Amino acid sequence: MSDNDMSSHDLHSPGVEPEGVSLQAIFGSIAISAVLVVILVAIGVTLSAQKFQEIKLEMTEATGYPVLRESNMEGAAKLSGYSKGMDGSYTIPIERAMELEAQESNQ
Repeated sequence: MSDNDMSSHDLHSPGVEPEGVSLQAIFGSIAISAVLVVILVAIGVTLSAQKFQEIKLEMTEATGYPVLRESNMEGAAKLSGYSKGMDGSYTIPIERAMELEAQESNQ
């Protein structure tokens, strides 16, 4: 048996698999894995931010940060109430202002 016959025999002998690994399959698997990781990280960040806001609200209510509570109440009052400023200007609720703007734009 010559060297040529022996190498041919070794490559095609039973139990030996060819090394035909597809480069596209490898890159496809990597791409899919990367997309899944990005999606999972985005979901995690979103859930963490939402949980942080819930905890912040609970802590504000529990500890009674007076400045934050007052600021929130003043802001809500400014957005939903009527008032007259010291300079003579008037403030109306934001919903009413949006209605008036919509009416003006339709005319």
